[in-house]
Amino acid sequence: MVTMKGLWKSKKYQQKLNGNVEVKTSRAKNADKKFSFPPEAELERITKYFADPNCKEINIGLMPNASELDKAKYDICQSISRYKRINKLTPNELAKKLKISQEKTDDILFGRIGNFQFEELLSYTEKLNGHLELKINYDGESAPQSAKQKAPARA
Repeated sequence: MVTMKGLWKSKKYQQKLNGNVEVKTSRAKNADKKFSFPPEAELERITKYFADPNCKEINIGLMPNASELDKAKYDICQSISRYKRINKLTPNELAKKLKISQEKTDDILFGRIGNFQFEELLSYTEKLNGHLELKINYDGESAPQSAKQKAPARA
């Protein structure tokens, strides 16, 4: 029998197993609450806040006609943001790990690629032990074979 860190010996746990204790769940508490949309004034306040061109707490994404370099820079920013989320780091902890200011960290996390050179972003991924993989696709053309694929087998 596995003793899940002493839970098995607990009276409350044994009572729950036997059905002698009423188990309350968070769903039961929230079942009576009905969802209500925020008031119109609150929606207008939020919309106005994020519509401000000086709002720094929004990721504007990429323009549809973004260059390949901008797409690569944006992908690096997204990768660093994903690293932060997976490792449960605060923006301040990430800034310390990258040895950059909080403002620069925010620029990365919100995808403000215009503030960075490609090489600078690449150096930040290296500080996080990240590695760059480069893939090149040719539209409508077959890609040239790599040197390994071209070389004939030697006898």
